[in-house]
Amino acid sequence: MGPSYATETVRILPDSVSFVAALLVEFPEFASAAFHPREGTLRLTLLVGRRLPAPSRVRFARRVEDAVAVLHDLEGGPPPRVEVRWQVGPNFTRFDLVRSVDDLTVEEVRVVAQLARDSFGGDLLAGERGPEEGREEELRYALEHARQLRPSRPVVGLREGGKVLVYYAPRTARRVREPGP
Repeated sequence: MGPSYATETVRILPDSVSFVAALLVEFPEFASAAFHPREGTLRLTLLVGRRLPAPSRVRFARRVEDAVAVLHDLEGGPPPRVEVRWQVGPNFTRFDLVRSVDDLTVEEVRVVAQLARDSFGGDLLAGERGPEEGREEELRYALEHARQLRPSRPVVGLREGGKVLVYYAPRTARRVREPGP
């Protein structure tokens, strides 16, 4: 009897690394993602290649919050808490969306990605969309299992050179001493 080969879906490890990797592959609109299993939170980062004025940042944050609330209302659930933060530089705007994974859905992430594309167009710094086959199923599988990974270490994924890189985050932040005078 020859070796048995697992299907693509079965080979996916039900861990936080697989979840973050599947998320970034499925949604190239997000520059990075960080999953904190102990807290059960996911941070998705959008990068815009220009400095957005304050009213535009507030308007986008409100659109995200409203869209997520409407989506959950349509699904019959209470609106979840979505935290939208931003940081601006001379030629960029970074949005961080923080959300519990307990009731997060792939559809919700898709809506946020579409809002970003609609709001920022070509200014959204996004990766390339790869082949579609089986990716959404993989992401749903990974999300379902990620909800059960409370004792796992935090994971960060980012895009670099057209690839998705995922690594375990340090357990604690380390302070770096500044050189003395």
